[in-house]
Amino acid sequence: MIPAAVAAARTADTAVVLANRTAGEDMDHTSLDLPGDQNQLIAAVAAANPRTVVVLNTDGPVAMPWLNSVAGVVQTWYGGRATGTALAAVLFGDSDPAGRLPVTFPANEAQGAGATPATYPGDGTTVAYGEDVAVGYRSYDRHGQNPLFPFGHGLSYTTFAIGDLTLAWDAAASTLTATAKVTNSGTRTGWSVVQLYAALPAAADAEPRRLVGFRKVQLAKGAGTRVTFTVTAQDLSTWQSGAWRLTPGLYTLSAGQSSRDLPVQRTVTLG
Repeated sequence: MIPAAVAAARTADTAVVLANRTAGEDMDHTSLDLPGDQNQLIAAVAAANPRTVVVLNTDGPVAMPWLNSVAGVVQTWYGGRATGTALAAVLFGDSDPAGRLPVTFPANEAQGAGATPATYPGDGTTVAYGEDVAVGYRSYDRHGQNPLFPFGHGLSYTTFAIGDLTLAWDAAASTLTATAKVTNSGTRTGWSVVQLYAALPAAADAEPRRLVGFRKVQLAKGAGTRVTFTVTAQDLSTWQSGAWRLTPGLYTLSAGQSSRDLPVQRTVTLG
């Protein structure tokens, strides 16, 4: 049916292609590819109409060899019975996309913590956990890998600026209070998800940085607000000698809109 889809796309103002991949018990995927001929369908439609939007109804990350040929990608996951109404509101711009990626989308199958034969598919007997704490986005950071889409990524129909990060440590309560300014610098109301990451001292032997807080805010165009994060000592601790311990030293806190979009940072010495 690809020729029929291409013919329809040529005469359409915008082409929307819905792509699907399902999962369940005993249904492990053998690759990141969309099943069947869906990649060929998307590529053919995009060649016929550059204003092609791909809607992914998938269980997780997938390869996107056609990414640079399409105008947009919407990740819907499994939205349930109201998916059609919600999707239409986003596609027509009636609603600003408010979701952000809870996982990292790899650029290829060699990236990520489960990319070796020992970790996946394994030998069927022994489960290897050689990644230690470097799971998810932490693995990409530790190995210097540039993913297709980072953890926390998500676009809006407007733009946001994040700055003026401040830190205050309360030794009595063992909590760190961080505040950041977020401003809607675009032309319409939209959602921002401000994320706070911490890099621990080298002596902690921890991952390069960890998510320690996030705040979701809706702002009208030109509006700004301060968002506040309360970070506990345990949020900044590592497991050492049978207990959670805060390693004395220099901590770097960074704020932004994904694990790889962190425009502001401040340091504080703890312990």
